[in-house]
Amino acid sequence: MKKTLLSICMALCAVFATAKDYTDNLVVTVDGISTPSMQATVTAEKQADGKLTVLLKNFTLSMPGADPIPIGHINVPDLELTAADGYDTFAMENKSVTVTAGDDPTLAWAGPILFAGGLNINISGKISDEKLYCTLDLTFGTQVIYVTFGTDDFTASVLSAKADDPNKLVDVYTILGTLAKKQVKKSQALEGLQRGIYIVDGKKIIKK
Repeated sequence: MKKTLLSICMALCAVFATAKDYTDNLVVTVDGISTPSMQATVTAEKQADGKLTVLLKNFTLSMPGADPIPIGHINVPDLELTAADGYDTFAMENKSVTVTAGDDPTLAWAGPILFAGGLNINISGKISDEKLYCTLDLTFGTQVIYVTFGTDDFTASVLSAKADDPNKLVDVYTILGTLAKKQVKKSQALEGLQRGIYIVDGKKIIKK
């Protein structure tokens, strides 16, 4: 019985541990006019079935010359993930999603009233452990609001991560160009070598 309960608890912990907050810049565009970048938080959670839930928290529609309209939490579940090089992609069109009140109880969150029957959206994006990028097209009656969260620079991020990978296999040369080690882990490149200057993965490193 104890083993069964422990297994259930571990499984639940594994599910909930996959939720992560991403904080980045958010831009809203209406009729070709974009707001300045504003900081926002999006929570991404891997569901038990492997799909992704994206939650845009405390979304407020703020356009130049108009009063801000607090909308609320926009919850987008059941996004299929497709593996790419170092990150996953997702996309879904014409999906009706739930809008709930935001965290501040003193604000009149309009979303739950305006979209009691659901908010129609298109969403696409990319996600890794380090960053999230997504675009949402929100249909407000006959108006479409375009929301962009983060930046689509995943290729550069992946290349940077690979360059810093301590398990990457590298060759080690002396400053004179002599091969000292061949195809060793980057984290172990200087182990066993005398003091001096070495070239590791194209960069000069001093062993003291």
